[in-house]
Amino acid sequence: MRIFTGVKLDDEVREHIIKELKPFKKTGTTIRWTDSGNIHLTLKFIGAVDEAMTARVAAALTAAKIAVAPFRLRISGFGKFPAGADLHIFWAGVEESQNLLALFTAIEEALLPLGIERETRPFHPHLTLGRNRARYNFKTFFVRLAEKRNHFLAEMQVAAFQLFASRLTAAGPEYTILKEISLVQS
Repeated sequence: MRIFTGVKLDDEVREHIIKELKPFKKTGTTIRWTDSGNIHLTLKFIGAVDEAMTARVAAALTAAKIAVAPFRLRISGFGKFPAGADLHIFWAGVEESQNLLALFTAIEEALLPLGIERETRPFHPHLTLGRNRARYNFKTFFVRLAEKRNHFLAEMQVAAFQLFASRLTAAGPEYTILKEISLVQS
């Protein structure tokens, strides 16, 4: 089983993002779009583990009593990875905040005793909206992207984070919430 921690988006936020994606989808690209129910904010990808480790991860996250006050998550702008003329991941940006960074750090700290190492790449919070593997001329798509680079999308209250399971299928990944962990005000 592949697992990760993340934040489930509320329905209203997800619906608004899907509405904002329509002009991008009309450009007719080779992007494989993320199913609307799967749009989420990944905090820490843990990877493939067995059921026993999954239980230990859930217990460690619950026991950590992560002292981060509930906070507003602001989703703003669209972007892509990598830089340049290629597009592998199309995303909506998540504005960094002290509480979001504190949550990410606390999760990393809670998982260290289990042998789950810290992420080596910088934390770049985003919502993956689509993936692309094919060569394609994204000129029209990039014009739309430049217009919406800083466009405010939505905001929501985060009072908990989730431990997800990810199962890869031919139709795309299926995510299941295994555990919800409430934030604890310090």
